[in-house]
Amino acid sequence: MVGEARSLGLIGAVEIVADKATGARFGGQAGSAGMMVRDLCIKHGLMVRGVRDSIVMSPPLVISHAEIDRMVGTIRVALDEAAPQLRALPAAA
Repeated sequence: MVGEARSLGLIGAVEIVADKATGARFGGQAGSAGMMVRDLCIKHGLMVRGVRDSIVMSPPLVISHAEIDRMVGTIRVALDEAAPQLRALPAAA
């Protein structure tokens, strides 16, 4: 479901797509994938921002390697949790 992960310094974004090969978006309301994954990240203790079909994060400059590993793990859990709900949405137009 990760179409692209991008960063500049410690500002990062994860783009959420239905099909990695084509870049096709999930259906439903435009931009709902980012909000859904954001809510699940927050539920699991990670504050991120949902922007359209992406989540954006900006951790503190003093973050440790272990904390980065935890952040990435939490994002993975949230994506796995969101997958069934996202795949159930109607196809994007």
